[in-house]
Amino acid sequence: MRVLTEDQRVAILVALLAISVFLTYYFHAVLMLGTVFSHFFYVPIILTALWWEKRSVLVALFLGGLVVASSLFYRPDILTLNDYGRALMFVIIALVVAYLSGQIKAREQEVERERDLIRHYLDVAGSLFVVINTDHTIRLINHYGCELLGYREEELIGKDWFATLVPEASREARREIFDAAIDSGTAYPGPRESPIITRNGEELILTWKDAVLTGDDGRPIGVIGSGSDVTDRIRAEEELRATHEEANLYIDIMTHDINNANTVALGYADLLADMLEGKERRMVLKLRNGISQSIEIIQNVSTIRHLHSEETATKPVDLDAVIRARITHHPDAKIIYEEKRTWAMADDLFPEVITNLISNSIKFGGPEVEVRVSVEEREREVEVSVEDTGPGIPDTIKPLLFTRFVRGGDTRSGKGLGLYITRMLIERYGGSIRVEDRVPGRPLEGAAFRFTLQRCDRPISARS
Repeated sequence: MRVLTEDQRVAILVALLAISVFLTYYFHAVLMLGTVFSHFFYVPIILTALWWEKRSVLVALFLGGLVVASSLFYRPDILTLNDYGRALMFVIIALVVAYLSGQIKAREQEVERERDLIRHYLDVAGSLFVVINTDHTIRLINHYGCELLGYREEELIGKDWFATLVPEASREARREIFDAAIDSGTAYPGPRESPIITRNGEELILTWKDAVLTGDDGRPIGVIGSGSDVTDRIRAEEELRATHEEANLYIDIMTHDINNANTVALGYADLLADMLEGKERRMVLKLRNGISQSIEIIQNVSTIRHLHSEETATKPVDLDAVIRARITHHPDAKIIYEEKRTWAMADDLFPEVITNLISNSIKFGGPEVEVRVSVEEREREVEVSVEDTGPGIPDTIKPLLFTRFVRGGDTRSGKGLGLYITRMLIERYGGSIRVEDRVPGRPLEGAAFRFTLQRCDRPISARS
C-alpha cells in the first residue's frame, strides 16, 4: 500500500479545512440551516489524529470555534447549547483518536524493532534464509543469501524462486515437493541437499531445512527455508572418493602381482627344499619362511582395507565349519579340537581370526607345541579359546599385545598386525578378546587366547 508523504498529508488537511469553512458559510449564510453539516468535520479531525496525534486538538478547536462563531455571526437565533456541546465533542474525539493512534504507532514501532532485530539476526547468520509465498514468489531473503546468489534484495523480492534460482533439471520436482508441503502443512522431513543457480550461472549445493509458515487462521501462507553452502565439502568428498578408488586400484594391482610372484617363488622354494639337503636346504627353508611372511603381510593389508572400507553387517556363521577349515591349513601341526556345532554372529572376514590365532600359537610355540581349540556356549554368547603349550607371554607384554605394530618380543615376530586385526574383527562383531596364561599363575607354560561372540540360532537354511 502506498504511504502518503508529509506534504501530501498537509495538502489534504488544508483542502478538508477549506471545505469545512465553505460548508459552514454555505449552510449558515445561504441555506440558513443549523449544524448538520458539521458531521463532515470529523473527517479532518480523525485524519489529523491519525497522522499527527495530539495536533488534532488544534484542528478540533478551530472547527468547533468555526461552528460557534458562524452561528453567532449569521444565525444567533439558532445558537444553542448543542453547538457548544458539538464543539466540545470535536475536542474529545480528537483526544481519543490521538490516544489510540499513539498506541497503534507504539505497537507498530515495537513490531518494527522486533522485525529489524530478527532481520539483523538473519543478515548476520552464515546461512541463506528465504521466505517463499504459496505462489512460489520470494517474500524475504537475508543479506547473506543475496551475497551468496549474487543478487540485490530488490532484484529477488517478488520473483519466482524456482524459475529464478533452481536448476531446470530439478525445477519441477522441487516445485512438487514445495506444493506438497503447502497442501499438507508439513515440510519435507529432515535436511536435504539441493542445488541452486547463482546470478553468474554457477551451481551451488546447499543443505536445506524447511518449515511451513501459517497465518492467523492456521492455513499455510508460505515456507521458510534455510540453506548452508556445502559445495566445497561435496566436491572435496568426490575428489577424495575418486582418489581413494584410484589408490585402491593401484593396491589391487600391486597385491595381485605380488601374490602371483609369491606363489611362483613359494613353488620353486618347495621344489628346491625337496632337492637339497643340509645347509643348502636350511637356507631354502629360510627363504620359504620369508616368502610366507610376505604372503601374510599382503593378507593383513587386504584385511585391514576391508575393515575400513566396509560397514559391519553380521550374519550367522558356523564356527565349527570355520575352525575345521582353518585347521586343515596346518597338517603338520598338533592341533586338538573337539567338534561342536555352534553358530555365532560374524561376517566373511571371521576366518582371519581363527587363522591368526592358530598361526600365532604355532609360530611362537616351537616345534613340539600342542594347540587346543575349544568352544563354550553360554546363554547369550559363545567363547572360543585357542591355547598352546609354548613358552607363554610375559605379563608386561599382555596389555599391549593387541595394539598395532606391537610385537611379542620374539625374533620370529611379524609386523605386529595379526593380533591387532584379530581384535578389530572381534570388536567389530560386538565381542571382546583377551590373553591369559594357559595355566593360571604360570606364564611360562603356554598362552590362552579367548574371545567372545554373540550367540545365535542355526539359520533354517543350514538345518538338515
